[in-house]
Amino acid sequence: MEKIKIKDLCVQVKQSPRRKTLELTVERDGCIIVYAPQDTPRDTLISLVQGKLVWIYERLGRKNEERHLLPQKEYVSGEGFYYRGRKYRLKLLDQSIPAIKNEKLKFLNSRFWMFRHHALGGYDIFVAWYARRAAEWIPQRVHMFKDRVGVEPDIIEIRDIGFRWGSCTESGKLFFHWRMILLPLKIMDYLILHELIHLHEHNHSPAFYERLRRAAPEYEEHEEWLRCNGDRYGL
Repeated sequence: MEKIKIKDLCVQVKQSPRRKTLELTVERDGCIIVYAPQDTPRDTLISLVQGKLVWIYERLGRKNEERHLLPQKEYVSGEGFYYRGRKYRLKLLDQSIPAIKNEKLKFLNSRFWMFRHHALGGYDIFVAWYARRAAEWIPQRVHMFKDRVGVEPDIIEIRDIGFRWGSCTESGKLFFHWRMILLPLKIMDYLILHELIHLHEHNHSPAFYERLRRAAPEYEEHEEWLRCNGDRYGL
């Protein structure tokens, strides 16, 4: 992958023959990326970055303010875990009960249940559980909103996509992070609408935001909520 170094910044360049416009983003992890049409001259890329230096440093400063250091999960009784916007307590069991005897993790009666001998693998068990719930829930919400946007997604996949909540390919594939299932429903729905609109507009152009405003009039409030709170929803 091509990289541009300017001052103390290292900017990744991702070129595609399908892309028609330049786009500069600062990702949630502080990674700076330029998306460009194939064979864009290097001088053009450098000029874009240099013209956006103040904006980049402002965004990086905000990222540092937004990033929350979450305490390390210990997977003990009483510990809280988010699910669809609410936090529920974990209860460790020393002996089997009929309701969960064949499951490593169970959500029942507003509580997570796990056998104590599984606690050392708690992270992987929770990730697998969240991913299954996301795979059940998110495609249903996508199909609920697709007609509002006027699109037909080709493929919907749930996976770990790093620091992004969702992504969209120009071929019509949608990818969503399993962590979305931890978020409040209205935020999940906003992120789904955001990616659905990318099936029309593959960048963050004025046309994209016009479509987004029509589909989700409160999108700026949702973006601000994610900026301030999104990093809290993890393991």
